[in-house]
Amino acid sequence: MSVITRSVPNITVSTNDEGFTLLEMLLNLAIAIMLMSLFPLIITNISVFKATAQDNFDINLELCLRDLIADTKDMRLEVVNKELIAHEKGTNRTYSYAVDGSRIIRKADQSGYVILMERIKSARFYQQDSSIYLEMTYQDRWRVNHEIFQIQ
Repeated sequence: MSVITRSVPNITVSTNDEGFTLLEMLLNLAIAIMLMSLFPLIITNISVFKATAQDNFDINLELCLRDLIADTKDMRLEVVNKELIAHEKGTNRTYSYAVDGSRIIRKADQSGYVILMERIKSARFYQQDSSIYLEMTYQDRWRVNHEIFQIQ
């Protein structure tokens, strides 16, 4: 007769199991929930900062006015048909500042042009008493503004 022996694997159960306790799991779950609840707040703040950083209309307005005032500082100015005409003293050069669609442009001797400002709704130059003004309606990121700037 032959004896069949079966090998039974040795399974040992340790009483020193190093797993997570229920308290540790709850603590980890609470930390994860707090971190996930901060994500919408972080994303909205990032989108606000991004919108603020991309809105450079105020800078463009200031640069346009600075260029306009600095360029015409020592020139003889006149307003013709809502355009500002600047005659350079001592030379025969003439610069014109006009509204072309939604832009304010500068032309030198009626050739070519440089864009000073974009995205304006309306603008006009006018003369009142001995001063020259630029009346402009423009839209920045949030609202429509109507302002009058003194050029000279």
